[in-house]
Amino acid sequence: MPLSSVLIVGAGPAGLSLAQYLKTHGIPYRIVEKSNDDRLQGYSVSLHFALEYLAKAMGEEKMKSIVEKTSVNYRDETAFSTVDHLGQPVMKSNGSPTLVGYGIRANRSRLRTFLLDGIDVEMGVDATGVVFTDQGPVLKTNKGDMVADVIVGADGIRSAVRTSIIGNTVEDTNIVNLSVSRDISAEEHAKFIKYSPTHSLMHGEKKDGQNGVVNLFYSVNDISPDKKRVNVRWILSWDKTAIYKDIPDTQDGLRKLANEMAEGFADPFKSLVLNTDPSEKYWLGMICQYMPDPAWNGKGQITLVGDAMHAMTPYRGEGLNHAILDIVRLGEQLVKAHQGEQTTAEAIAIYEEEAIVRGRKAVEASLEMANSVHRGLTWPLMMVTRAISFMLNFTQNIPFMELFFPKTH
Repeated sequence: MPLSSVLIVGAGPAGLSLAQYLKTHGIPYRIVEKSNDDRLQGYSVSLHFALEYLAKAMGEEKMKSIVEKTSVNYRDETAFSTVDHLGQPVMKSNGSPTLVGYGIRANRSRLRTFLLDGIDVEMGVDATGVVFTDQGPVLKTNKGDMVADVIVGADGIRSAVRTSIIGNTVEDTNIVNLSVSRDISAEEHAKFIKYSPTHSLMHGEKKDGQNGVVNLFYSVNDISPDKKRVNVRWILSWDKTAIYKDIPDTQDGLRKLANEMAEGFADPFKSLVLNTDPSEKYWLGMICQYMPDPAWNGKGQITLVGDAMHAMTPYRGEGLNHAILDIVRLGEQLVKAHQGEQTTAEAIAIYEEEAIVRGRKAVEASLEMANSVHRGLTWPLMMVTRAISFMLNFTQNIPFMELFFPKTH
């Protein structure tokens, strides 16, 4: 029997991509979102290995405009670089990240607009959980019960769908982020372009007797239409079990801490932090993750995608890419169920078997990367990294990179 309804919980990039896939393949869907407005979906994000999968959801014609409509600089000029604390480049690759050699750095708000094309979202629907009934799975919400053939939790790391079935199993890592979004002039941004036109990571100095370092990440969020102002985000990050264990709980304290940390970096990175207007909001957060649980049981009626299925640290730049791969893998199986080639329960089981194994691998790899970059660059590692960067000048889609950054998909 064809599917009559797939209920998607969450209208972030994963949920919207799934809605696009189902729409493209003629499967009835409904998508609900807790927020009442077009909320800002983060700042900027890397899209790389997911691009070919996103095309299966959006269609080749729509994908022709993705760079113009979503990239932070309205073009496909992008790169990722790492820099030592003195300002000397360590690694640089066109594309984002280095593993695949090509990608775009997308503004998440405009990416959401791109994914919303032709999709109707029911806003203000606060999902509190799911229950199983004889009539099918039911989503409990502030606007009443919603019944569907299949419920897909695309509601992020704190997923109400997942939590209502297996509880809150989100893990805190030891990595702390302190960040600000601010505007800089085109002239100020030009000083960063020699490293990357879109995003760079500056490694902190590895000092004798010190178990960890502070890193400084720079990322372009957007460029004004007249190209005179650039909105950027800087992020200071460190392992709180190794250094800076006492963290202030006031805005003034966080600002002073950020300035103290920034003194250890070279310009223009140092000035980016020190010249931040004190009135800007300083955001402090712990990096969290969710490891897919093989014990998850949606009884062949409820499943998860994106961060609800596998939330990883951002240090490999793969989270959204895995989310889009999820929706295609799930979508392919739901199409077969819709066409009567298999049951819905079989479709979900096939999807989850792959997604859980892949997700666990990706979460583990991203945590290892997070820990690694906060241990600091040793001299031998820096030499190896610079040798890799030299080879990247000759080829961008390089299988040898998998020796250093194993594939997770």
